[in-house]
Amino acid sequence: MSALLVGAVTMPAVADPSPVIPSAGEVAAARAAAGDAASRVAALDAELTAARAALGAAQDRAAQAAEEFNAARAALEDRTAEAAEATASAIQSRAEADAAVLTLSQYAAEVFQGGGGLGQLDAFFGGDGPADVLDRAAGIEAVGAERARMMRDADAAKALAQTAEQIAVEARARQAEAAAALQVAAQRAQAGEDQAQAQAATQQVQSDQAIAQLATLRNTTVALERQRQAGLAEQERLRVEAENRRRAEEAARAAAAAAAKVAAEKAAAEKAAAARAAAAKAAAEQAARTAAATASKVTTTNPGTSGTSGSSTSTKTTTTPTPPPSGGAAAAIAFARAQLGEPYVWGGAGPNGWDCSGLTMVAWAQGGVRLTHGAIAQYAQTARVAIADLKPGDLVFYGRSPSTIHHVGLYIGNGQMIHAPRTGDVVRIASIYYMSDLMPSGGRP
Repeated sequence: MSALLVGAVTMPAVADPSPVIPSAGEVAAARAAAGDAASRVAALDAELTAARAALGAAQDRAAQAAEEFNAARAALEDRTAEAAEATASAIQSRAEADAAVLTLSQYAAEVFQGGGGLGQLDAFFGGDGPADVLDRAAGIEAVGAERARMMRDADAAKALAQTAEQIAVEARARQAEAAAALQVAAQRAQAGEDQAQAQAATQQVQSDQAIAQLATLRNTTVALERQRQAGLAEQERLRVEAENRRRAEEAARAAAAAAAKVAAEKAAAEKAAAARAAAAKAAAEQAARTAAATASKVTTTNPGTSGTSGSSTSTKTTTTPTPPPSGGAAAAIAFARAQLGEPYVWGGAGPNGWDCSGLTMVAWAQGGVRLTHGAIAQYAQTARVAIADLKPGDLVFYGRSPSTIHHVGLYIGNGQMIHAPRTGDVVRIASIYYMSDLMPSGGRP
């Protein structure tokens, strides 16, 4: 018995099976910590979204400045060509004026050598000008019709030369203004490019730091958090595109309704005009019949059927069908596809870097169409076509108005385009609704 008691006493103690229950304070602290972590995660997600948006805005501003540079460069090219043409015209006019004066001088010399005397020479060169000469010509026997004609020709040639030279001076002044504007545009474009690149570098550092914090807070890895941010960015892109599509469709419906109203008003006006013309014709015919009856003093007449009585006049409103894309569209698209993945470079027109209008310009050059390097100019150089009627090869433009267009892409069908987006990006395929200011009509080269 004693042994059993000793054994019982020396047996190890059994652990208390009852669970440990956290205190209310511990639960509250855990909840607060989880809430703080969730709030911090949400804040970091928002910071990354805002940083992406800010970088995109900076890149868009840089692209817009680049298109302003392209427009200024095209303007300088135009002004340079105008100045060269005006200068050449002035040189030609001056040469013709000099030749006319020389002819006049030679004739005067012949008169003098033939015994005409100084009085006759004064008819050529005296007074305040050819007008005074002609006033005195009638009183000087030596000045005949031929000499008067020669003086008029010389005077006209000199006046034309002076006008041409003034035009050339003004053209060169406009050229100088365009050159100055190009320099300013180039500085702005470069500043925009530098700012976008600096913001991209800053955003990358901030993004790396935020993603590392997210990995810690969510107990994941940096790689997983990068994938998660890419997914969030894609969701935001799809949301923006859907909203842009909705706005574009609303604008298209409004434009179609306005066009239909104009067409209906035009058709109604044409129908009313036709009805008035028919009524006037019928009245004139009736008046003619009445006059004929009165003249022949016939009391009973049977004018018969003229083919106009009781007839109705109607008009048919027709719309010119949108022409199909030119055969060069396939070549333009093929060229643009070959540039996929090449970098955006402001002012770039290949072969290894492109801006938006440089890409469309060179692409359509392969299709046999010459376009200017500039989105605004390309809008002016192409035929308008509704977004709903776009065909592959057409151009799509972005801006609030034709004068504020800042981007252009090459439509390839199914709501997609090939374009050179902006600084830091590459030539890619994207939805035409990727930006909110899609113009309501595209362009067909």
